[in-house]
Amino acid sequence: MSAMLTKKTVILAKVEDTYGTDPTPAAGDNSVMAYEFESPDIEPNMIKRAYGNDDLSKYQELRGKTGFAFSVKTHLRGSGSAGTSPRRSPLYKAAGLNETIVSSTSVTYAPRSSSFESCAIRAHLDGVLYNLLGCVCDYELELTAGEPGIEVFSGKALYALPTDSVIVAPTFDSPNPPIMKGLTMTFGSYAAICEKITLKLGNTIAERPDMNQTEGIKGFCITDRDPEGEITLEAVLRAESNADFLSYFHSGTTKALSIAIGSDAGNIATITAPKCYLRAPKLGDRDGVRIFTLPIQIARNAGDDELSISLT
Repeated sequence: MSAMLTKKTVILAKVEDTYGTDPTPAAGDNSVMAYEFESPDIEPNMIKRAYGNDDLSKYQELRGKTGFAFSVKTHLRGSGSAGTSPRRSPLYKAAGLNETIVSSTSVTYAPRSSSFESCAIRAHLDGVLYNLLGCVCDYELELTAGEPGIEVFSGKALYALPTDSVIVAPTFDSPNPPIMKGLTMTFGSYAAICEKITLKLGNTIAERPDMNQTEGIKGFCITDRDPEGEITLEAVLRAESNADFLSYFHSGTTKALSIAIGSDAGNIATITAPKCYLRAPKLGDRDGVRIFTLPIQIARNAGDDELSISLT
């Protein structure tokens, strides 16, 4: 028997028409290029039976309600065609983001507060298939100078016993991910010397226990979000134009964050957060250079608009 290889991993994702009902993702249409996929953690409620007896030996535990936890890491990229959704679109939707398509122009993702969607994930791990239904997740974006943008989708799914299955041959979105260099990033009107930006949607994912269900769980749903982030940039004097971060924190002044990434049509990403409230700035050191770490709350403007990811 040959070894199971970690690199031989194929992830498929497709939106569910009905929660928890398999939409049968196909390798040709629904393959997500994941550079890291943590094998789903089985999360059982193990019930100990600590009955009294005439010895100290333990009775066998019982398995109670059970679900999956998962994490998919991908690179930020477009589909290759402006106005066409990327194959990881179901993951955005499962993270509580609404998709708006302008034909031949753009695909934009922004938070929603109702009509949430879920997706199915088929994880082919070199001969073993994890079929995750009812997937709901959180979203995190990590942007580091000189690196591709990293997207992390981490969430919960309904449990089912994995099966042996032949790995499928995937078809991926074609573009290479744009690198975080030569781009346009502004915070307010200030074009900072910026090393890293992290943005988190901060979804609260609630479990719905149900004794009628085979595994004791009806499903999972998003019940709240608390978006936040962190910007790492070189420190400057307070007198620097549009860069008095200490004053912005002190006075509660909000600033807009805008990041335009890439230059090739079909592979451009524009990230906007119109109202970022600075939490207490932190001074630090990087190889002898003074830096600021700016924690931010990503606040609402008019509602369901605190963060936007536009692919053009």
